[in-house]
Amino acid sequence: MSITDILPDANSPMTDDDWATLGYEISTQYSETPIRESDFFAGRTAEVARMLKATISTGKHVVLFGDKGVGKTSLSNVFWKRFNLQLKSFIVAKVQSMPDDDFDALWRRAFDELIDYGADKGISEDFGESVNQTPITPSQVRRELNKINANLLPIIIFDEYNEIDDENTRRQTANLIKELYDFSITTTLILVGVADNIATLLEDHQSVDRALVQIPLLRMSAGELIEINENGVRNTRLSFSTEAKWTIVNLSRGLPYFTQSLSKFAADTAIKNRSLIVTNKHVESALDEFIQDSGQSFNDGFTLATRSNQSNFFKQSLLSCALADADDYGFFTANDVVKPYSGIMKEPKKIAHFEKHLRRFSSSDGGNILTSRGGDRQKIYRFTDPMMQPYVIIRGIQAGLIDEEAKTVLLSKEQLSLAI
Repeated sequence: MSITDILPDANSPMTDDDWATLGYEISTQYSETPIRESDFFAGRTAEVARMLKATISTGKHVVLFGDKGVGKTSLSNVFWKRFNLQLKSFIVAKVQSMPDDDFDALWRRAFDELIDYGADKGISEDFGESVNQTPITPSQVRRELNKINANLLPIIIFDEYNEIDDENTRRQTANLIKELYDFSITTTLILVGVADNIATLLEDHQSVDRALVQIPLLRMSAGELIEINENGVRNTRLSFSTEAKWTIVNLSRGLPYFTQSLSKFAADTAIKNRSLIVTNKHVESALDEFIQDSGQSFNDGFTLATRSNQSNFFKQSLLSCALADADDYGFFTANDVVKPYSGIMKEPKKIAHFEKHLRRFSSSDGGNILTSRGGDRQKIYRFTDPMMQPYVIIRGIQAGLIDEEAKTVLLSKEQLSLAI
């Protein structure tokens, strides 16, 4: 029996116990940790298909990269489960990469994880025992993986691979991928990391391009974010109003973490108010709780960027950057900031009114809250930590920098393109 089986039917009154049960169900559905269940992970159909195809293709390996907060870890957690329902032959090792890891440390943990996963599934494999000497080499790893039963499909996921500082480790990983490809080893490596391109994650990647499937993970579409929102209340009596859904999607700026978090806090607020409909009022009331739960690092970065003894509108210009129309990678130009800045300041503005602020935000004086690229005439900007962008918008709403009229213009359904 699932917890939804004991919820009251749609026409029965809600008791205090019913509300408590509903609150518990919502808390488990909207998990703020990386999503683990494939039936809750929305979208990414094309990416999942490419990863599965690579997994069942001998010698192919995956590099999954993109901004922080776009769902890379979640996708790597669940993509193989969609296929594994019919094919029970995957053995999966998930390894968290650390800054001080070398090739030897990574692969000792990987073998341990593979063996433990196989044991949990009743699969006993005799490998990993002949790598006791230090350090482990790519050839040793290849020979050990070749011992695995040919009917099994091993997947080894190195999450946050960008954290590894050692260039030699990245070079050895490239050498290993080449060996696995040349010897037709069935094991699939999946490197997951925050990066703009594959060169950031893997040394000498050109030599193994034929063995790699490169999958950039961009921000989610509105439809995918709405699916996350709706899946959280599926099989419950709770529902979100259309307006509340669009507000959450717009505030999320294409980042699924924020959709999960804002949906959960808004749903909790509705339950506390004994409402089975989550409205925009509940979303806005939940923003305070969201800010308190977001952690000190966001607050410290925001404070450093906007701190000043003078009235210079740093908060307004930073908020305008967060609201600016951007491309799929989060980049915007100074010209993109003009419209939201004019709306917030309630009068026409030009680039000259905030140009110095952009320079500050992309320097140490502003905590490098923005990253800039290009020359002076073609400079583009984006938030160094994409997760900061929704935070800035929410802080702006809390501070009253966006009045009701401006919110209608800047966060309306018609302006949805700003979020994705």
